[in-house]
Amino acid sequence: MVEAIDPVSADLRLSQLLGEDDFFAQAPMAPAGPSPAAPAPLAGSGVSFTGNAFEDILSKAVEALNKVSGSEIYANQLAEKYAKGEVELQDVMVAQAKMSIMVQLSVTTINSAVNTFKEITQMQI
Repeated sequence: MVEAIDPVSADLRLSQLLGEDDFFAQAPMAPAGPSPAAPAPLAGSGVSFTGNAFEDILSKAVEALNKVSGSEIYANQLAEKYAKGEVELQDVMVAQAKMSIMVQLSVTTINSAVNTFKEITQMQI
């Protein structure tokens, strides 16, 4: 039987974009049925805001870049362990693929942010 798919909440989307890996483990499952008009904020989602949007976004971006750097270090460590015969090849390949996707997304996001900033600074008032 086909079940309805609930729309993605704003908290979930923001957490996905900012790299909150533990969001899915903490997020409660939505009950099957009609979704509410406005999604309630999820407690313990790891997303907190100080009120200054630019500061919030910049701090989350720095945290996300640190996670990308950590995934690169982890993938390189697994490659070294594979060379020593301590881990399986599929573990190395999965880590390398995840790291590659994270780097590509980071580069694309940074380029988009820089282009947006350039457009805003060139606007005529």
